[in-house]
Amino acid sequence: MRAIGQVEEVQLAPLAGDGTPLPAVTIWAVTDGSEVFVRSVRGTGARWYRHVRETGRAAFTAGEVSHEVTFEPVNEIKNQAVTDAYNAKYAAQPAEFRQPMVEGPSVGATLRVVPE
Repeated sequence: MRAIGQVEEVQLAPLAGDGTPLPAVTIWAVTDGSEVFVRSVRGTGARWYRHVRETGRAAFTAGEVSHEVTFEPVNEIKNQAVTDAYNAKYAAQPAEFRQPMVEGPSVGATLRVVPE
């Protein structure tokens, strides 16, 4: 999961209940120490987010490295650290792309990525 710091985007393919991968989405991911976090820019209503909250599993690819992962919600204090990490990592991105990831519905759709 160290590759997260070096890649701009990752691919996340939710796994159906039987383990079949569903269509992958391309999203931003950040680290805080050794932990990896993702957010849904569309908040909790995004399809991929609903799937991973339902099944708890996904295939996660960063660069050439893939892992099956599970997810955990984050508390408010950790969520602020994740916001800071998004602001730092994606500072060069135009505000119209970065801002939705650090305020509004996306903040409530933050998950910690846990390698299996």
